[in-house]
Amino acid sequence: MSVASALDNQGTLAASFFWDKNQKGMGLDSVERFPSTLALQLAAFSAEYKSLLLRQIRERASLKRYQGSALEKEMNAWIIDPMRELTDIRSSRKDRFIIVLDGLDECGDPDTLGSLMKLVLLLDELPPTFAILVSCRPEPQVISAWARAEAQDRHPVIPCEDVDKIARDETFHTIHRMVEEGLQDCIRESPWKPSNMDLNFFTSACRGLPLIASIRIREVRIQTQSGSVLKSEFEYFLNLMDAPEDLNEEYLRIMRRAYMPYRSRIRSRVVKNYHEVLGMIIAVWRELGVYDISQLLGITEDEVYSTLKPIGSIVNIPSGNTKYINFYHGTAREFITGDPIGEEEDKVFFISDTEGHFLGPRLLRIVNDVIKRNEFGVPTKPPLGDEKKWQHSLSRARPNHIKYAFEHVFNHLDRSLLISQDPNELQREFGEFLARNLFSLFSTVHRTYFYRRSDWDQGDVSAK
Repeated sequence: MSVASALDNQGTLAASFFWDKNQKGMGLDSVERFPSTLALQLAAFSAEYKSLLLRQIRERASLKRYQGSALEKEMNAWIIDPMRELTDIRSSRKDRFIIVLDGLDECGDPDTLGSLMKLVLLLDELPPTFAILVSCRPEPQVISAWARAEAQDRHPVIPCEDVDKIARDETFHTIHRMVEEGLQDCIRESPWKPSNMDLNFFTSACRGLPLIASIRIREVRIQTQSGSVLKSEFEYFLNLMDAPEDLNEEYLRIMRRAYMPYRSRIRSRVVKNYHEVLGMIIAVWRELGVYDISQLLGITEDEVYSTLKPIGSIVNIPSGNTKYINFYHGTAREFITGDPIGEEEDKVFFISDTEGHFLGPRLLRIVNDVIKRNEFGVPTKPPLGDEKKWQHSLSRARPNHIKYAFEHVFNHLDRSLLISQDPNELQREFGEFLARNLFSLFSTVHRTYFYRRSDWDQGDVSAK
C-alpha cells in the first residue's frame, strides 16, 4: 500500500490490485474481478485507453475472438489489445508506468493461484513503457510460472528480490528498526529501559521474519497495557523454552500463551466461545463488528472481547461497532484453518468448519423471528401488495446483524444436514422457514437486498 501510494503521488501508478483472504465475498479473495478492476483503473489512468476499451465492450462478439478461459479472454480483450493500440502511452518518454499486484497467494486455493499466474503473465504483452510489480509468497505455482516464462524467453529481465535470500545484516537492521520504532512509546513510559543488547536479542528472537516482529511488537504493547511491565515482556521472549522456528509455531505460541499460559486445560466455555467467535470471523462473507457478532451468536459483547483480547496481536479488535474485526495477516487465518500442529491439547485451536455451517440454524432462527414479529413491516395478507410497498418496507434501516442474516443465511446452510434421515435443528428451522411461504414471498419482490439467488438457486432448495 505504501509503495502504491508513493507511485500514485508521482503520477506513475497505472493500476493496482491487492488480494486479501480476510475480506471474503468482496472479490479480494478470488480472481473473477481482476480483469474488470484492472480495466476500470486503467480507463481512469488513460483517456485514450478508455475509448478503446469502450469500443471493445460494445462489440458483443469481441470475447469470442480469443482463446483460453473466460478470464484470459477478458484480459486479452479488455487489457492487452486496447493497450497495444495506444499512442500516448507508447510514445511517452516519462518513467515507466507501474501496475502493482500484491498478495497473489491470497487469491484462493492452489488451482486458483495457477490460473491467476496465467493472467499475470499475459501482462508481459503490454507496451514496454509498463512495468509490473508483483509481491507474494513464493508458492510453487508462482515459482513454476516464472520458470516457464523464463524458459520461453518471455521475460528477458525479471527484477526481483527474494526476501529469504536478502543478506542477514540487512534483514536484522530492518527488524531492529521495526522494534525500536514500534516500542518507542512503551520504552518512553517504562521506568526500565532496554539496552542496545536487549534490543539486539529481541530482534534476533524474531528469526529474521519481519512478520513475527510485527506480531511481537503488538503483543508487547497489548501486554504492557494490560498490567505487564516492559522488562517482563523482554524476559519472556528472551527465555522461551521452545522458541518458534517458523510462523506457524509462532501462532501456536500465541495461542498457548493466550489460553493456556501454564499448559492447563482450557475451560469448556472458553473453547466454545473461541470456536464460535473465531469461526465466525473466518466464515463470514463480510466483516462484522463486536456487537454484530454478539447478536448473531447470542452472547454478550464482553464475551466477544474476552475471547479475542488474548490474541489481539493477530486479530484487530477496534472499539465501537462502526469498525470491523479482522485478522492483521491472512497467514493467521491459514494457520487456524490448517492442519493441526503441536500436542494433543493444541487441537482445540484449529477450526475445520470454514463455511460456518454452525451459523446456519442461528441465522435461520433470526430470519424466522423477524418475519414472525413482522419487524420489516412487510404486507403479509394476500394479495401480497405491489412492488413499491415491498421496496419501501425493505429500504428501512435495519441492524447490521439482521441484514447479514437475511443476506447470507443460504451461504451458511449445511445441505447434507437438510437431507439427513436424522432429525436435527437445521431441519426444524428450515421447515418453519418454508412453512411461512417465504419462497413465494421472496419471488414477489424484484431484486431484494437480502436474497441472493446466485448463491443458492430456488430449484435446488425446493428439491432438498
